[in-house]
Amino acid sequence: MFNLIDMVRERFTGNVMQRMGSSLGEDPMSLGRALPGAIAAIGGSVAERGSTEGGAQRLLSQLNEGGFTGPNAGNEDPFAPDMAERGQGMLSGLFGDKLGAVTSALGRTGGLSNSKSATGMMAMVAPILMGVIGKHVRDNRMGASGLSQLLGGQRSLLAAAMPAGLGSILGMGGAGPRVVEEVQEARSIPTVETVRRQQPIERVPVHHDEPKKRNLGWVIPVALLALLAGWFLTRSRRDEPRRQQASVTQPAPRQQVDTGVGGAGTAGMSTPTIARDAQTMRQAIEGGAKSFVLAGVGFEEGSARLTPQSDASVGQLASVLREKPNARVRIEGHTDATGDANVNRQLAQQRAEAVRSALVADGISANRVDVAAVGSGQPVASNDTAQGRDMNRRIEVQVLSR
Repeated sequence: MFNLIDMVRERFTGNVMQRMGSSLGEDPMSLGRALPGAIAAIGGSVAERGSTEGGAQRLLSQLNEGGFTGPNAGNEDPFAPDMAERGQGMLSGLFGDKLGAVTSALGRTGGLSNSKSATGMMAMVAPILMGVIGKHVRDNRMGASGLSQLLGGQRSLLAAAMPAGLGSILGMGGAGPRVVEEVQEARSIPTVETVRRQQPIERVPVHHDEPKKRNLGWVIPVALLALLAGWFLTRSRRDEPRRQQASVTQPAPRQQVDTGVGGAGTAGMSTPTIARDAQTMRQAIEGGAKSFVLAGVGFEEGSARLTPQSDASVGQLASVLREKPNARVRIEGHTDATGDANVNRQLAQQRAEAVRSALVADGISANRVDVAAVGSGQPVASNDTAQGRDMNRRIEVQVLSR
């Protein structure tokens, strides 16, 4: 039976823990106590990413492209030169702005001297865990559906292994029982309401049989109203061409706004190129665009944690960058103007770094991806409307070299 926690723990033998202790300056016994929690935290986040069809497909691509389903899958060396950097990128992509809270909680429960040690240990664990999953996927020839089922079967084990407080940080504490209760409530309430609705139905004919005759007097007024409505409708249709012409010509001044990326425009706003898939990203880079908006990228409200739906867009950008090894980009975080400008700029920085970490986790070298926090300083639409604020909250990719 596949048990992710046990299979990863088997890779961290006594010699490995001794070397890790020397590297991090920690007692190997303390690291051993913290190890199951680290595996559970990383595995739980991976399982969460693979809980949807799109997320599982994205995760499968990451395993393939990262070499975790190759001949060496399951035999990764945690002390290899590039392993720590890869592991750190994975952690940032998995936990986002929660990483600090996760490592602090893990360090406390494991008795580690500081959260930096917890981060170093988790950076070694992450690639090993991905290798264990990748080997199982390779050996059993799994597709996205099989991978999703595999991870789904591990969720209860991972949640049970979470140290105190860590499950609540990741939103995995006690998820199973609450789901059962919610389903039971959802099923019982409609049943009661259905019974209650059925009781007065029989009385409807009794209450309304008599008034039906009195309602006949409304026929003439209703007919007159219908005639008036028809007259107004006919008149509005005759006026429609004039209104359509007005709606077309009224926004004409906007045609003067510079639609090239980075232009100021007459209203101080630019209209950037929007890249919705790998093809449009490729065209933007090859066509000489200075930047483009990475469509489909979203974050949990008020945080820098990427939503599972963002995986596809970030993965497509990584794929294009792999095709163009000389290309370098800068990931810019933009926000709307709601709230404090300094807080917005800080959030923009964290979100840009989260995208960069996801790209690094996807095999893109860190020195090819810069980050910048723009905040609310470069709006592309009015902040006075909800639609405009949505447009201003964006991740923009500046092309530094091609």
